[in-house]
Amino acid sequence: MANTLSSWLVPVLLIVGCVALAMNILNAKKVNRSLVENIERAQADLMVAMDTSQDCTNQLEMKSAEMIAKDQQLASLTANVNTLTDEKNQIQEQVNQLQQQLDQANSEKDKLTNELEAAKAPKKEAPKEEPPK
Repeated sequence: MANTLSSWLVPVLLIVGCVALAMNILNAKKVNRSLVENIERAQADLMVAMDTSQDCTNQLEMKSAEMIAKDQQLASLTANVNTLTDEKNQIQEQVNQLQQQLDQANSEKDKLTNELEAAKAPKKEAPKEEPPK
């Protein structure tokens, strides 16, 4: 019986070991397939993220270039506005000076016109006495 038991025990243990190894191999293949799929999915996601990042970088560079151009244009326009404002102020000063001169000339003209009218107007003379008859 010990002989029969040991003759049965070794093959059964070998069969159980082989089945366990076979199940382990199948499980390892399944896990490997799953890991390969996860790696492929992660690589695809990484490629999409890299493409998106590159697109964003390109758009950022374009927007930065546009912003620099607009900043330069704004600076130029601001300088133009300042120059034109200075010119306007100078012209306004000239207009004010000319207006003062015009007002002075008009007042002198009015004064001279009044004097001329006074000179042209007949002077009122004292009534003449009638010569004796």
